[in-house]
Amino acid sequence: MIVVGFQACSQNEIISLDDGQEVDLNALYPDNNVVISTHTEFTRTHYPIRIAEFKEHPLEFKDIVFLGNSITEQGGDWCLRLNNPRVKNRGIAGDTTDGVLARLEEIIYYEPQQVFILIGINDLFRDDMTAEKVFNNILKIVNKIKSGSKETNIFVQTVLPTSTLLLKEKIQQTNALLLEAEKNQPYQIIPLHNHFATSDDLMNMELSEDGVHLNENGYIRWVDNIINKVKK
Repeated sequence: MIVVGFQACSQNEIISLDDGQEVDLNALYPDNNVVISTHTEFTRTHYPIRIAEFKEHPLEFKDIVFLGNSITEQGGDWCLRLNNPRVKNRGIAGDTTDGVLARLEEIIYYEPQQVFILIGINDLFRDDMTAEKVFNNILKIVNKIKSGSKETNIFVQTVLPTSTLLLKEKIQQTNALLLEAEKNQPYQIIPLHNHFATSDDLMNMELSEDGVHLNENGYIRWVDNIINKVKK
């Protein structure tokens, strides 16, 4: 992934704010030993690697953050995709809603202009995760960001379809809950799912490499459907 517009952060960097308070930027990130129960073995290894990359290239104040799992991470350099140097990639392959909740302090601290969230599919692959649990965790993510960064505009993108028939109903239920709650929650919904689904409500394989992850055509379609919402 090419990173543009980041400033390096030393391992123990402490900065002083205008009011004299000191902030340890290290404290904005999960500890290397953090264990997220909903992570797979792969993600337990990959998650700290990505967190280390985020620490090395922290956000800047008033950035635009794309927050999610592998579908976001594999989008690569979102600032180039959207022709906007303020856009930063905070996707982690294999991440779940629990994993996102554990790494929001960086995002809250830097008070982004906008956050675009796409998360939940890795949760839904788990038999013990219902649509209601995923929905409630997404609300927790939204409200935690909003409570700490009140001026941030939050966009929740509906969970994309997959080619797995058994997941279709759980995805539909999650998205229905997100759509219904929008009027009472501090987020704006982006019905991204609809632009990737076939008439059977499964993933359009012209846009995907494996039924879950997107190919380049898929990323082009994603950008086409959000670019007018991204601040210049």
